[in-house]
Amino acid sequence: MAGTTTASVPTTPPGSDVADLVVQFNKVIDDIAAILAASTGDGNVTIVTPTIGTTVTVAVPASVIQINGVPTLLAALTAQAFGSLGTIPQNMYGAIALERVAAGTCTFVSASANYTTGYATDALARAALAAQTADRVRVGIVVISPSHASGWVAGTDALQGGTGGNPAAYTAYYPGVGLYDPALFLAAKIGNRAGTART
Repeated sequence: MAGTTTASVPTTPPGSDVADLVVQFNKVIDDIAAILAASTGDGNVTIVTPTIGTTVTVAVPASVIQINGVPTLLAALTAQAFGSLGTIPQNMYGAIALERVAAGTCTFVSASANYTTGYATDALARAALAAQTADRVRVGIVVISPSHASGWVAGTDALQGGTGGNPAAYTAYYPGVGLYDPALFLAAKIGNRAGTART
C-alpha cells in the first residue's frame, strides 16, 4: 500500500558494503523530501545581495523569488527608501532585513534592539532578526554601525560610502538564502569506488 513502511531485521553487519548502501540510500531519501518541501515554500530562487542605493537608500538587484511554490521575477530596486525606522546608537550595530512580495514591494524587518541599545557586533545584530515573514521572501540583510554621536538615523543618514546626513561608519551587505541552500542537504551521498559522489 502506498505510504506505508515496513520494518525488517538487518542481516548484514554494521559497516558492511550493503549496510552502508542502505544508510546512504535513506539519507538520499531525506534529501528528496527536503527538495519537495522547498518546491512548495517561500524563498529565493536566485540569490542576490543588496547594495548601496542613491543618497540615503538601498538597492536590490533583480531576482526570482518563490512564494507558496509560485516563482516570480522581480525587477531591481535602485533607490528603496528606509523611511523612519529609528536610530541606531553610536558605535553599535543594527540589522535590517529586506523582504519582498510577489508584487515586488519591499518592506524592512529590524532586529528588536536596533533602535534602543543596538548590538555589540554585526553577528549579534543579525542573530537577533526574527524569522522570515510568512508569504514574503528575505532577499538580503544590511548591517549598519554609526560612529557619529547622533547615531545612524534611518531615512536621513546614508549607508557607508554614501552621501546624505551622517553616513554610517560601517555597512555590510548579506545575500538572501536560497530555497535549495546546501544546509538543507546535509546527508552523505552514495559514492563510487573512488569516493566520488554519484547522487
